[in-house]
Amino acid sequence: MDGSLNTRTAYCEDPYPGGGTRGLLETAPEELYGVMTLAAGHGIHPAVHAIGDLAVDIALEAFERAGCPGRIEHAQLVRPQDFGRFARPGLVAGVQPAHAPDDRDVADLHWPGRTGRAFAYADLLAAGAVIELGSDAPVAPLDPWDGIASAVARTDDERPPWHPEQAIPLRAALAAAARGRDGVRPGDPADLVITEYDPAGLDGDGLRDMPILGTLLGGRWTHRRSI
Repeated sequence: MDGSLNTRTAYCEDPYPGGGTRGLLETAPEELYGVMTLAAGHGIHPAVHAIGDLAVDIALEAFERAGCPGRIEHAQLVRPQDFGRFARPGLVAGVQPAHAPDDRDVADLHWPGRTGRAFAYADLLAAGAVIELGSDAPVAPLDPWDGIASAVARTDDERPPWHPEQAIPLRAALAAAARGRDGVRPGDPADLVITEYDPAGLDGDGLRDMPILGTLLGGRWTHRRSI
């Protein structure tokens, strides 16, 4: 739907300071709806890139009209009245928490007075949204622990957390990084990560530096550290 925050091309309801522009709308709403309904009719779940709050609004409206499952990717700025609209069956908010501490300064610059609803993972969860954590690699590090730590700590340096009210609990972050799985039960796919420490006892830095003892994919070792 739109561009990015850093380039001031994320499509927003309010103009950017000093320039008068609201960002860049890449796809017209009717075109988006047409492509989504065509995709859904062929069994494809659409994924819509939307960073600015007006782009998010247009993407939500398209999902409401099409009535299909799919994803909204990024959702970095959301209008207060739109959080509840994410709580529709089959809709996933694909978010990349590592961008929150990375972009906090540019967000304060370009979205003044609105950053309380930027990278607003706590508000999305509270509204009933399904969120999944991603990395946005290669734009950001591929390591999932970086995103988990950012979602929980809301900082990645010596500064205090940025909008700590939007931090989410570790258990919720782990589930969001595992497609909703919040534990291991009989019958689950044996896709597992074995950590050296209990994540619940670690802060953001500890999560980012998490030592991994092993990983399994379908019950088969893909990495096993010698002890």
